[in-house]
Amino acid sequence: MFDGVVLPIIDYNRLTQQDSLEASKLFHASTNVGFFYLKVNDELDPTPMFALAEKVFTLPLDTKNEYAMDGKNGVYFGYKPVGSMFADRKGTPDTIEFWNISKDDIVIHNSNNFPQVILDKKTTLHKYINKSHEIILVILEILSSKLELDPQLLPRLHRITQSSGDQLRLTKSTICPIDGQSSVGIALGAHTDFGSITILFNRLPGLQVLGPDGEWLYVEPLSGHAIVNLGDAMVILSGGILKSNIHRVVNTSGVTEPTDRYSIVYFSRPENDVRMKSLVDNGKNNQDDSDALTAQEWIARRVKNYQTANYKNEETYELSRGTEGSREGSM
Repeated sequence: MFDGVVLPIIDYNRLTQQDSLEASKLFHASTNVGFFYLKVNDELDPTPMFALAEKVFTLPLDTKNEYAMDGKNGVYFGYKPVGSMFADRKGTPDTIEFWNISKDDIVIHNSNNFPQVILDKKTTLHKYINKSHEIILVILEILSSKLELDPQLLPRLHRITQSSGDQLRLTKSTICPIDGQSSVGIALGAHTDFGSITILFNRLPGLQVLGPDGEWLYVEPLSGHAIVNLGDAMVILSGGILKSNIHRVVNTSGVTEPTDRYSIVYFSRPENDVRMKSLVDNGKNNQDDSDALTAQEWIARRVKNYQTANYKNEETYELSRGTEGSREGSM
């Protein structure tokens, strides 16, 4: 599965050229690791997004809080301050702040409900979101074919012009040296993503993926490559054939003093009215449409389960962790 800390490397250009070997590598990574590097080079350049993130998080806290997301009630767009989510089963607050920018607000509604620093970059945001989504549709078409479905079935559930939980996330955390400490400091707790496909860029280490033997493996940034992973929605839609994997963000021995760490993430999720059930025959009986949550309902439930304000006990923590690759019953 894993080769040390090195994830499989998939070449996006070869995928667009319908290279059968590259498509098979993609499907193998998606059914085993659930994570891979995607070689994109100049196809998707996160540099403008990193510049925007640095400006966004220098805004006064009072200004940022004017746009705070209502996570307690399942709303996942807007600003998330440090400590509003928990990082472990004890309910320890996280140490990450992020800003979730709704794809719908940029692409569909052309919303102006943003601080000026974001409004000034709406054209750039639109371009970045469009390209990220284009890449994801290529991946979804290949996965749909490999699952022996209509090649356009998964893409049709992720149309950019339809309302969904898709978002661009700007993330900031401060990582500290771990030399001399007895354990790493966890900035964002172990979890699986609850979307379909995640495209991540970071410039500093700190991301860890859970290996096959239960060890935490660092996933280092690789120039010209995005880190891509599947989320729990793909586990459900594929009847467990595709895999999401547990990951977390921690302090790292790669820094000698406290350092700001920025990440740029695009999350693709099924359209709001998609019923969260298997699309393939995997030896399981599908639940009736009337029993399956819509993607919008399912996302809201997952968001609520992450919030410090909703933490009650260790069971709350278990509910926040996701399918962990196969545990559909604990979403």
